Amino acid sequence: MLSSRYIDPTTDFGFKRLFGEEDSKEILKAFLDAILELPHPIADLTYIPTEQRPASAGERAGIYDVYALDTAGRRFGVSLQHRRSMYVREQSLYAATFPIIERGEAPYPDRQWPIYVIAVLNVRLDTDPRHRRRIQLCDTATGQPFYTGLTFVYIELPKFQTALDPALSLADKWVYILRYLPGLMDIPTELDQTPFMEAFARAEVAALSPAERERYERSRKDSMSRAGC
Repeated sequence: MLSSRYIDPTTDFGFKRLFGEEDSKEILKAFLDAILELPHPIADLTYIPTEQRPASAGERAGIYDVYALDTAGRRFGVSLQHRRSMYVREQSLYAATFPIIERGEAPYPDRQWPIYVIAVLNVRLDTDPRHRRRIQLCDTATGQPFYTGLTFVYIELPKFQTALDPALSLADKWVYILRYLPGLMDIPTELDQTPFMEAFARAEVAALSPAERERYERSRKDSMSRAGC
């Protein structure tokens, strides 16, 4: 019996419903604009069809790859994933190989466009207190960037303890939603704006069909099992 008003976005079902479906494009655009702190908004997104992704469905579960084009004409690729495993670093590197390989087949003349890997985590990577981190390859002697075409963004939900405030950044408002959405019964006034309202509407349990509710419940139980609950 589902008692929450909103789905858990860290389940496979919830993550896909918010970010991995054609009807979720506008939500995903806004999320990526905020989390990646892009200089220009995303104008268009193209999901990489599931059948084009290498490896088994199990290995790619919870991963959504997209081609993106911003309003300045800059193209880039994004691999968005959610994880509960402690092997996040290895899995992120593994996930990055697919958009890198696939960009060679992308319908763009410039095949050197940047790749971003965003990992939404239900675990703590380490004792670093930051809940959002950007990682790139650098020269270990100088600390200078060595290659900026591959960026990893880690969002560690258990570390996010910030209260909701109007002055909170757009990125952290999204983190708040990912962290606390299942426990909310009403939409906070600080999030009463587009595109957050679109995310809330899409996450309503009442908006799910009976078949979707059944899939969500299975996904929720599977997530609890993996977490050892």
